[in-house]
Amino acid sequence: MSGKRFVSVAEYQRTTGLSYPTVMSGIERGDIRAIKTEAGHWRVDTQADGNPDMGAIVEQLEDQGRLLRALCGHLGVSQ
Repeated sequence: MSGKRFVSVAEYQRTTGLSYPTVMSGIERGDIRAIKTEAGHWRVDTQADGNPDMGAIVEQLEDQGRLLRALCGHLGVSQ
């Protein structure tokens, strides 16, 4: 999520590994904080509830993704 506060549902899914229905259900229940844009698109608040750990978790997940892609490339495994 590259340090962005608000990200699309798709970007949030890629980062967290959650499915679309899980993310949307979390938004509807209030477990995942999000805003709806004027165009009707949801943007997930990655810094919701004053949780400073979310940024650190997202950064670690992004680092792990980069390492995994590099390893797959090194081993010749398609992603």
